[in-house]
Amino acid sequence: MKSSLTLSIASFAAVLALAGCEKSAAEKQADGVRESTEATADNLENKAEMVEDKGEAMGGVAENNAEANADAMRNQADAIEERGEARADAIEDGEATVK
Repeated sequence: MKSSLTLSIASFAAVLALAGCEKSAAEKQADGVRESTEATADNLENKAEMVEDKGEAMGGVAENNAEANADAMRNQADAIEERGEARADAIEDGEATVK
């Protein structure tokens, strides 16, 4: 009897632990938004690096132009990430949905 009760309590505790780990639909959507915007921003950052590297190889005015373009691309990547994080937070708070 005692071992059966102990087993039942352990099983109940395990079920509660698993239930606590499941994410809500809003959390899953928010994670998707974060992952998507981070991937987009990372891609843009990689392109900025390539632009800057090509400019450095050419030197002179081309290097200056490439650096300015790369900086603009990095700023755009930062803005994408910030908007994505804000949208994800709004989804988690119930203020927005994924369309």
